Amino acid sequence: MNTDTFAEWMRRQGHRVVRTKSSYWYNAAPGVLQAFPYDWVITPTEAEIQDLMLRQGIIAVRYSTPLSFPRGLASYHVILREPYSLELLKSQARNGVKTGLDHFQVERISFERLAAEGWVLQQDTLARQDRLRSMNQESWERLCHAASDLQGFEAWAATSNGELAAALIVARVQSLFCVPYAMSHRRFLGDHVNNALFYAVSRELLQRPGVERIFFTVQSLDAPANVDEFKFRMGLEPVLVRQVVDFNPLIQPLAMPMVHTWARKLLARDPASPFLAKAEGMLRFHLEGLKPIAEQTWHERLLPERERLAPRPIVRGKGKGFQVTSATPFDVNALVELHGACFSKEEHIPVQLGQPFLRAVYRWFVTAPETSVLVARKGDQLLGFTTLSDRPYNLPMLRACRRELLRGCLRHPTAIFNTELFLRLARLFLLGRVDRASERVAQIAFTGVHPSCQGQGIGKALKQASIQLCRERDMVAVATGVRRQNQKARQLNEQAGFVEVPSKSTQRLIYMRLDLQEVALPEEAARLSPRSEAVPT
Repeated sequence: MNTDTFAEWMRRQGHRVVRTKSSYWYNAAPGVLQAFPYDWVITPTEAEIQDLMLRQGIIAVRYSTPLSFPRGLASYHVILREPYSLELLKSQARNGVKTGLDHFQVERISFERLAAEGWVLQQDTLARQDRLRSMNQESWERLCHAASDLQGFEAWAATSNGELAAALIVARVQSLFCVPYAMSHRRFLGDHVNNALFYAVSRELLQRPGVERIFFTVQSLDAPANVDEFKFRMGLEPVLVRQVVDFNPLIQPLAMPMVHTWARKLLARDPASPFLAKAEGMLRFHLEGLKPIAEQTWHERLLPERERLAPRPIVRGKGKGFQVTSATPFDVNALVELHGACFSKEEHIPVQLGQPFLRAVYRWFVTAPETSVLVARKGDQLLGFTTLSDRPYNLPMLRACRRELLRGCLRHPTAIFNTELFLRLARLFLLGRVDRASERVAQIAFTGVHPSCQGQGIGKALKQASIQLCRERDMVAVATGVRRQNQKARQLNEQAGFVEVPSKSTQRLIYMRLDLQEVALPEEAARLSPRSEAVPT
């Protein structure tokens, strides 16, 4: 069958179907359109999406796009393709299939039978997923009868003594089969009914001429996080895509973290509400999708893809049990967490402004051409960090993060009345031109080592690696500020050759400088010189 036949099935169920240049759409929820067929990965223009929402009076739309699309949550489609056999399954799944096939008969059934007997299975499945209010028996019977005479639709079931134990609806669209519905009853799960049904039907469909793959599902907005784990155990694979949720421009300002927090709290009070579950999911997907893909929360099944996509950091030194490397955009979230562990709100103003501001700060330090971040790594864990800039960084940093700075002040109004913050901001904006005209003196902005990892030489290794990096960039000197009460940091800098410049020190900070052209490269720095290898992922 073609896509128009699938669209007809949607219409027969009572859905509104809209066709645009990039896709078909149906009303998946009141005021929400979802693109279909579900396996399509589309790249609609912003004008197309806005026109769709404004003309149709839609609140939001949802669709899948390729990884190269400029927004969207890192998500997945679940598919299956050849080769597929019992021998390729892990022992637990393989034994489950054999047990299930011993207990159940897998056969094709009519949609009339599925409509009459399948609701018990669908109802039990929805109850296990805490989504019971998302469908009623009338709508179930309507979707079954709607497919009964359409080409390409089939109903399959696993039966026990003539009773339906589990069932699937499948539909062939050109070279693939999709599985829009799968259901079973908990009474039969112990005998591995789902293993038998999924395996037997998949083998049958993949052997048909012209069939390239089976599309099972797209990552759900509101189902439990483990809802697809059974499919993965059965040999299905996640395919990396981005899921986009766009809101109508008229209500876009309301799609904010605060509203999402309210939605989460309301859902916690009424977890069975399909409206609240969908609303929370739409807001979560939308807000995560606005972040750079490196800073998003990736599903556990996508972590190997995340590691594959992450740039390989350059090793700049080695210590006992750790490596000093460059940081990448995929380290930003970990850097924010580490910064919060190293500094308290009382001693560090950026912490007072909240994680969104810190995230913007580290995003800037990692990606700006004149800045860099060095980290101490132990496997996947960050133990310490230091941030560098080829020029005075405060004003460029605040300009780059001005939106998050303003929002941080609004979220944490006590920071606005911080005298130190006010004086520093005033000095920055008044003396900004003087700073920009200064000589090529590198600035070490933040340096921290996790409290549980201190005393292991991490700070010293980071300091020497940062000095060596500044030499490579032809800096004439390196400067840093140390809080007067932080004697450990002062001693660490003095051991590396830094000396205080009293004329630039303040009541709070000691300004320290290392003139690179006058000081020979320490033996320690030579040992920590850059290497050509990259950190294994």
